[in-house]
Amino acid sequence: MFRIVISRLTDDGLHVTPEQHGTAMSVDEAVLAVRRHLPTADTGALRSDAVQTSVNRVNDFRRDVRTGEGDHFRVVIAPMM
Repeated sequence: MFRIVISRLTDDGLHVTPEQHGTAMSVDEAVLAVRRHLPTADTGALRSDAVQTSVNRVNDFRRDVRTGEGDHFRVVIAPMM
Protein backbone atom coordinates (compact mmCIF):
# COMPACT_ATOMS: atom_id res chain seq x y z
CA MET A 1 0.00 0.00 0.00
CA PHE A 2 1.04 3.58 -0.63
CA ARG A 3 0.13 6.84 1.02
CA ILE A 4 -0.46 9.95 -1.06
CA VAL A 5 -0.20 13.54 0.12
CA ILE A 6 -0.89 16.53 -2.12
CA SER A 7 0.04 19.89 -0.61
CA ARG A 8 -0.44 23.41 -1.88
CA LEU A 9 2.75 25.49 -2.10
CA THR A 10 2.54 29.24 -1.54
CA ASP A 11 5.04 32.07 -1.11
CA ASP A 12 7.55 30.42 -3.47
CA GLY A 13 7.39 27.17 -1.52
CA LEU A 14 7.88 28.69 1.92
CA HIS A 15 4.42 27.56 3.02
CA VAL A 16 3.28 23.99 2.48
CA THR A 17 -0.37 23.29 3.25
CA PRO A 18 -1.60 19.67 3.03
CA GLU A 19 -4.70 19.55 0.88
CA GLN A 20 -5.38 15.91 0.07
CA HIS A 21 -4.44 12.67 1.86
CA GLY A 22 -5.15 9.20 0.59
CA THR A 23 -3.98 5.65 0.14
CA ALA A 24 -3.59 3.37 -2.84
CA MET A 25 -2.98 -0.34 -3.26
CA SER A 26 -0.46 0.13 -6.10
CA VAL A 27 1.75 2.76 -7.70
CA ASP A 28 -0.56 2.89 -10.72
CA GLU A 29 -3.55 3.58 -8.47
CA ALA A 30 -1.60 6.31 -6.63
CA VAL A 31 -0.64 8.03 -9.88
CA LEU A 32 -4.25 7.87 -11.07
CA ALA A 33 -5.46 9.42 -7.79
CA VAL A 34 -3.04 12.33 -8.20
CA ARG A 35 -4.14 12.90 -11.80
CA ARG A 36 -7.78 12.91 -10.69
CA HIS A 37 -7.13 15.47 -7.97
CA LEU A 38 -4.96 17.69 -10.19
CA PRO A 39 -6.48 17.27 -13.66
CA THR A 40 -4.90 20.42 -15.11
CA ALA A 41 -1.43 19.82 -13.65
CA ASP A 42 1.57 18.90 -15.74
CA THR A 43 1.89 15.32 -14.51
CA GLY A 44 4.41 14.17 -17.10
CA ALA A 45 6.90 13.34 -14.35
CA LEU A 46 4.28 11.19 -12.61
CA ARG A 47 4.86 8.01 -14.55
CA SER A 48 4.39 4.75 -12.67
CA ASP A 49 7.92 3.57 -13.49
CA ALA A 50 9.47 6.84 -12.25
CA VAL A 51 7.46 6.68 -9.03
CA GLN A 52 8.39 3.04 -8.41
CA THR A 53 12.10 3.69 -9.07
CA SER A 54 12.12 6.62 -6.65
CA VAL A 55 10.26 4.65 -3.97
CA ASN A 56 12.75 1.78 -4.33
CA ARG A 57 15.75 4.10 -4.13
CA VAL A 58 14.89 6.75 -1.55
CA ASN A 59 11.66 5.37 -0.02
CA ASP A 60 9.36 8.04 -1.47
CA PHE A 61 8.52 10.05 -4.56
CA ARG A 62 8.27 13.85 -4.36
CA ARG A 63 7.55 16.26 -7.18
CA ASP A 64 6.36 19.83 -7.36
CA VAL A 65 3.81 20.38 -10.11
CA ARG A 66 2.04 23.43 -11.49
CA THR A 67 -1.58 23.47 -12.61
CA GLY A 68 -2.89 25.18 -15.69
CA GLU A 69 -4.24 27.91 -13.41
CA GLY A 70 -0.74 28.63 -12.07
CA ASP A 71 -1.12 26.97 -8.66
CA HIS A 72 1.81 24.98 -7.25
CA PHE A 73 1.47 21.64 -5.50
CA ARG A 74 3.85 19.11 -3.97
CA VAL A 75 2.99 15.46 -4.55
CA VAL A 76 4.39 12.79 -2.22
CA ILE A 77 3.83 9.07 -2.76
CA ALA A 78 5.42 6.72 -0.23
CA PRO A 79 5.00 3.11 0.83
CA MET A 80 3.07 2.46 4.03
CA MET A 81 5.05 0.51 6.55
